[in-house]
Order: sequence, then structure tokens, then C-alpha cells
Amino acid sequence: MEENEDLFDDSVSEGINHSSSQRSLSTTVFNILCGLKNLFCSGMFVKGSAFVVGFWHPSKGLRAIMAVILLLVDIFFVIASLFKALICQQFQTPLNTWLCGNTSSTNSSSTSLASTSLVDILSFVASCANLMSYATFFWCVWKLQQRTVYCVTLEKAFSTAGRSIWVTLNVSMLIFGFLVVEVFWFYFNFKESFYGSFLHLMSIFPAWAILTSSWMFVVITSAMKDCVMQCQAEIRQSSIDCSLDDVIRIHKRLWKQMLSTSESLKVWFVTHWFMFAVVVVIYVASMLSFFEQVIDWYLLYHHVLVSLLMIYVFVYPSYCAASVTTQCNRMLRELNMTTDEDWPTGHPFCNRFQLALFLQYAQYTNCGFQVGEIVFGANFAWFSTLIAMCGLGVKVL
Repeated sequence: MEENEDLFDDSVSEGINHSSSQRSLSTTVFNILCGLKNLFCSGMFVKGSAFVVGFWHPSKGLRAIMAVILLLVDIFFVIASLFKALICQQFQTPLNTWLCGNTSSTNSSSTSLASTSLVDILSFVASCANLMSYATFFWCVWKLQQRTVYCVTLEKAFSTAGRSIWVTLNVSMLIFGFLVVEVFWFYFNFKESFYGSFLHLMSIFPAWAILTSSWMFVVITSAMKDCVMQCQAEIRQSSIDCSLDDVIRIHKRLWKQMLSTSESLKVWFVTHWFMFAVVVVIYVASMLSFFEQVIDWYLLYHHVLVSLLMIYVFVYPSYCAASVTTQCNRMLRELNMTTDEDWPTGHPFCNRFQLALFLQYAQYTNCGFQVGEIVFGANFAWFSTLIAMCGLGVKVL
């Protein structure tokens, strides 16, 4: 009898230990999943990417070192693509063989030669765009701290960004990272030249730097839209004894924030928009030629991926800039739709005439993302999309 009781106690204790170990394991897995979720909903990946390419770090010396390395890589690809486009097809020298690879196979047919020349020209145009966009964005971010107190700095943008922004950017990083690694893996496994594999590995960094600049611009424009919502909330929560001039001062502070931030990024935005407008038209126009004359499936896949990347970094920042202006206009539209019942007694906007005067003042300020005297609105965003589609029209015509 006592032996049965001992066996029963042992089985019960073993069951308790087994259930406790299962609970401990499930708790550990749950904590890991929660940690991964919090990490994916944070800006850790974007900040890490910005650190690698030299856009963000408390130490300016380290940022300068990273920027110099990336600039040298960009300059190398500009020179290499220019050399390959202008010299590789005309001369057969040791330098040509080292820098251009095996050109004998490409000279075997006129179709292959034309396709290779087209790839080289596209590579040169894209390399120039990458170099100018990276250099101007680094310069604008470097000078961002020296702007007025109204400017939205990177630190302010990072601290105010919400989880939705980080999730969107992290998903974009995951997709483009997977596609870029897949291209390099395919090339490394099916191409013989080690030098070519090394060049493709190095080409990832300029492309990733341009993607990172676009993602950081998304964070900055998101912070600018937060400023608009804060301004609207402050106007609604104004004290009942405030005057119309007090409300105008609130909006004037918002106008200074929009103007100072957009002016600090103007050089990059204009350079980036113009250069990639040219690149996108050329890439999209040449895409049909690659479908018509497929000589290398890897080359076709690589060209399609680069085309999608160019369209993304050209169109997405345009929509982000336009969204800032749209947010400012939405604030005025919502204020215009209010009546005296929507305002506390004593607020200046209880008087419709005072509200009309404010709306007239606000419309003349052209508050939004400004490029010089031009406010980048929704029309310019659609115009950017139209430019991205013009390549197909150019090819068809």
C-alpha cells in the first residue's frame, strides 16, 4: 500500500514538473515573440541602416568616415560604368579585361553588343544619380542641426515617429533586402567571375544608401505632419480669452517649421527628383527591349529589380512630400467646416468672420512642403507618377 502511494506521489510530482516546464517553455517563447514584435515595430532597423551609410550618429567624425567610404564607392561605380560604356567595346587591353570582364563573348553578335551597351549606359546614368543623391542628402542632414529651432531634426523625427511608420519601413526593408540578397546569391552561384561577384556585392551599398535616404525622408515628413496635427489641436484648445492674433501666432510657428525643414532638404529633394526622373524614364523605356531580346535571364531579373527600385525611390518621396501639404490643407478644410457650436464660448472662431479672416491668412502662407516658391502638393505627386510611366510611352512612340 505504501509502495502504491509512493508511486502515485512520484507520478503526480512528475506531472507537476512536466506542466511547469511546459509553462516555462511557453512563457519563454511568448517573451521571444513579444520581443521580436516590439523590435519590428521600432525604428532600430532604420536607425541601424542610417548609421551604416553615415546619415545618423551622435559622433560627426564617425558619420564623416562612413560618408567618405560610401562616396568613394559611388565615385568608383561612376568611373567604372563610364569606362565600361565608352572603352570596353572598342579596346582589348589588360585593363579592359580586368575592369570590363570577358568582352569577347559580348562581341560575338550585334544583338548581344547592343544589349551590353544599353546595360552599361543605364548603369552609368544610375550611378550618377546615386552619387548626387547621396552626396546632397548627406550634406542636408549634416546641416540640419545648424538650422533654426523650428527645423524638424532627425532626433525629433525619430522620437515622434509612430509604430505604423516603423512597421511600414521595416516591411519595405525586409522586401528590398530579400530581393537584393537573392540577386547577389544568384549571381554568385551561377557566374564564374569572382571580380564580378565582388562588384555586385559592392553595388548593394550605394543602392541601399539611396533607399535609406528615402526612408529617412519618410520619417521626417511624418514628423512634419505631426506638427500640423499638434497645431490644429493647439488651436482648438486655445483659451477662451485668446484673440485672432494669438491663433495666427500658433499657425505662424507651424509655417516656420514647414518652411525651415523643407528649405533644409530642398537641395537634396530637387536633385533627387530631377536625376531619378531621368533614370526612371530611361529604365522603364528600356525594359521592353529586355523582354523582346532576352539573352540572359539573370540580366533581365536584375534589370527589372533595379527598375522597381528606381521607381520606388523616385515616386515614394514625392508622395511623402505631397502628404505634408495635403495635411496642411486638410487642417484648413476641417476648420472651415466648423460652426460656433464646435468652439467653446469666447473662442475667436465662434465668430464666423474671425474664422474667415484666419482661413484667408492661412491660404496666403502656402503652408506645406515648399521647394523654393513652389508648394509640392498632390498634383506634383501625380505628375511624378506620370513621369514614371512616360518611359512606356516613349518606347511605344
